[in-house]
Amino acid sequence: MIMRLKTLIAPILMAVAISTATPLILTLPAEAQRTQEIAAPGLKLSAQNFHIYTSGTLRFIFSVDDSNLLNKLLTVKNSVIRVSIGARVTGGDQEVRDLISNPSLFVATDSVDFATQSLLRKQDGQFEITALTGDLSVVMGNGLTSGSQNDLKKIEFSGPGIYPIRIESLINKVVRANVTSFVNRVDLSTRIEPMPVNLLVTLDSTNTLQLDGSHVISELTREKISQLVSLLELDGPLVSTQVSPQVIDGLSKSEKPADQELLLRLTNAISKTNLIATSYLAFDPSGASQTQHEKEFNALVELGQSTLSSRFTSNVAVSDVWIARTPLDQFGVDLLAKSGYRSIIMLPAAGAALGSFDNTARPYRLVSGAKTVSLFVVDPTYVPQLGETKNSSFIAASAIAAQLLAQRSKIESDGGTPSLKRTVLTTQDGAVLNSNLIHEILLILKRVPQQISIQTLSDLPEPRQDAYKPDLRVKDISQFEIRMKNIDLLRADLNKLNSTLDQNSNTWEIWNERLMVMSSDTLTKTQREEFATQTRNELKSLRTAVTLEEGTTFTFGSRKSQLRLDLKNSSNEDLTIQVKVESPKLKLDRSTAVIEVPANGSNELVINAVALSNGLFPVGVRIFTADGSSQLGKKIEISARVNAIAGLGQVVTGVALLLLLTWWAAHFRRKYRTQVSDESRVLRSDA
Repeated sequence: MIMRLKTLIAPILMAVAISTATPLILTLPAEAQRTQEIAAPGLKLSAQNFHIYTSGTLRFIFSVDDSNLLNKLLTVKNSVIRVSIGARVTGGDQEVRDLISNPSLFVATDSVDFATQSLLRKQDGQFEITALTGDLSVVMGNGLTSGSQNDLKKIEFSGPGIYPIRIESLINKVVRANVTSFVNRVDLSTRIEPMPVNLLVTLDSTNTLQLDGSHVISELTREKISQLVSLLELDGPLVSTQVSPQVIDGLSKSEKPADQELLLRLTNAISKTNLIATSYLAFDPSGASQTQHEKEFNALVELGQSTLSSRFTSNVAVSDVWIARTPLDQFGVDLLAKSGYRSIIMLPAAGAALGSFDNTARPYRLVSGAKTVSLFVVDPTYVPQLGETKNSSFIAASAIAAQLLAQRSKIESDGGTPSLKRTVLTTQDGAVLNSNLIHEILLILKRVPQQISIQTLSDLPEPRQDAYKPDLRVKDISQFEIRMKNIDLLRADLNKLNSTLDQNSNTWEIWNERLMVMSSDTLTKTQREEFATQTRNELKSLRTAVTLEEGTTFTFGSRKSQLRLDLKNSSNEDLTIQVKVESPKLKLDRSTAVIEVPANGSNELVINAVALSNGLFPVGVRIFTADGSSQLGKKIEISARVNAIAGLGQVVTGVALLLLLTWWAAHFRRKYRTQVSDESRVLRSDA
């Protein structure tokens, strides 16, 4: 059973037609215009045809989530589902948002009731409603519209444009629940210019590096990647995508099998989309320019491009578009222009620094010397809507599509050129928060290419010289400056080991990666301090790794001897060092020597020495880097004991020996003479 609520009064229609040139809008009685203030949620619209062409049909599929309400709708005789159309939107996208935020603004201009008991129900329990449509475009001579008065099912529009549509459940003429959506009445016979729309999705930079050098993907990052993959698998060619090389690198190094599977899916999905290159990690170009870190910025850009090209071999990334996440000043623009960027897309946080705009879709430009750079600002009004995750994706998508189409119509009605405007859609940080929502938006928009042209960032036009040039505020880079100063100091301390630690050592790779990560704009202060502390502890460990047992005493048994220094290395790295030995009581053949001490091993340094005196005296040993520029550890004190006699002692000893020899010679001589004398007496007596 269908009940027509609209009453056509010919004299009134004729008077309206004569007094105004605007399309006829027939209002319902007050009872039919009743709004949603007293209605509770309970209807859920899951599908509808958004675009209605000439003699098109409205089709809605919805469910009643409230079981109590559903039971009454199916049992109470005087229960109906009402489909109402509101007045055509003429105030642009803002009017659409007003209708969404304030349901009482909805005023029905036409309506059709359907008896609930006679509605078609699908196997899943959802209801389906179909209603014919027509246009109130001509007032007939008899006061009737071109639509037949006897055509009870027809919903009548007042011409092409965006219209609010409301579905209500009524029991005994009381609204119990409703849901509002929008439809686009399309006239294909009229040639119009489409408005360009870019849908941008990003995977922002986040740290995956751990203190031990491993890489871990957080659950939040994993969910962002999953949402991104789900979208790209369905709509990759229609969106522009930027993924953080740092995250991709971390994902590839993750030891979890699930992450490797996710990386494989992402790699396949990226091959279908318009990929935008970026720096390896977030590094503010404004801060880099003001603190003379342009070299580091360009190195990160090159590393980012090489990381993406090596991972996604089937997709060549667009390299002349910079997506700004934080505000830019003129210093940053100059660096970007110098680095070859031709266009800048400002995400909401970056665009907010420019102030408020009456229309972010208008052309903008930035100037750096003789170069002009195109500027596109993300429309902030769509940002919270694209992050919607609670409500129906279809309802939210219809609302966003309605705003875009109403925005295009408003530009045209105000005398503008829609094709010269461009709306960039994304979330606050560019992440895909609801892939189903974006998919629904694209499904709706791609069906009206004559009204909306879905483009990618590879299609950006050349900057217009007559485009508006906003003023850039000077950016406070004090925190960036402090951060980079601390990193530079740490880097300088590490570089002191250039001549000591083999340049092919994996330790350098670990340190360089840490320093790079510490420079990221997205790293927290706590994380940065943890990396710095860990690195300095490792540096200290290496600087004090080579030791000599303090208090060691060397004994010289003669004037000439050797110092045998047993150098021990407690680290896992081969270290080349310079050893300096000094003592006022020793003459050394070399006071400085370069020697390599193996990892977790030892090596003996032999130095020839000549004792200048006897006794016990100190010997100082200091260990330096191989180039002698930096001392490693503290000075080591050892001792030398000289037992050899030297100087006057040698003379006295020589005299004593001479006297002893003389005494012995005299003694043997007397003894010999006595013996000879005795033998002579014996011979004489025998004779």
